[in-house]
Amino acid sequence: MNFMKTPQIGIYATKDRLKAEAERLSACLNLPLAKQKNEYDYQVIVTPEGLGLRKTGTKILPLTIDFLSGRMTYRRQHASLRNEILARALGLKKKSPVKIVDATAGLGRDSFILAALGFEIEMLERSPIVHVLLEDGLNRAKLDPVAAPIVERMKLHQANAIEWFQQVDPDHRPDIIYIDPMFPERSKSALAKKDMRIFHDIVGADSDAEQLLNRALACAKLRVVIKRPRLSGFLADLEPAFSHTGSSSRFDIYLPR
Repeated sequence: MNFMKTPQIGIYATKDRLKAEAERLSACLNLPLAKQKNEYDYQVIVTPEGLGLRKTGTKILPLTIDFLSGRMTYRRQHASLRNEILARALGLKKKSPVKIVDATAGLGRDSFILAALGFEIEMLERSPIVHVLLEDGLNRAKLDPVAAPIVERMKLHQANAIEWFQQVDPDHRPDIIYIDPMFPERSKSALAKKDMRIFHDIVGADSDAEQLLNRALACAKLRVVIKRPRLSGFLADLEPAFSHTGSSSRFDIYLPR
């Protein structure tokens, strides 16, 4: 039987003048400082441009969260309630004030698009490392005059969504909960995106995704939306009320009991 070892992670400053920030992150994340470029399996790197996560000893580019990238800019510029399948799955209407919670924020891309469409989003991320990367990406986006008002609609929490939903005031329950679980990869072809390989190694699979779905159904007022690979089965074998299917993903919509 094969067991995947837990990756060793350190904090590394690429410039001497950034060592103070690296020490702050080391204390915040309870991770050791790396003295050499290839020390530890992974490194959270502190660079003049921001934070990144790199796999040492490889040529894979560091994973960074950049809401100003060309890819994100293109998607933002072309986003609309009609052509964004996620917006349709969430049942969003123009100027409809709904409270949306992204329970598995991850790289924050879907939340950014929803905020660009004018909606306020609360984002939950339980991984401390992903949280600091996401926070760094949001802070850099705030410096851009176009992205700044979008980011203002995104509120990030470091929290376990299951526990967070248990503590929600009944009078302040979210209308819509969106869940994009990190499922185990099924084949090498699913690992084509190198940044997602790094992300998966650090975060791992969501072994409690079924529990999260049940908790979300007890918390949401209007609907819970689960993102799944297009050809995969239903989460926990629970059939949704209906689905929206795209080229590679499927959005299963559950209506709370």
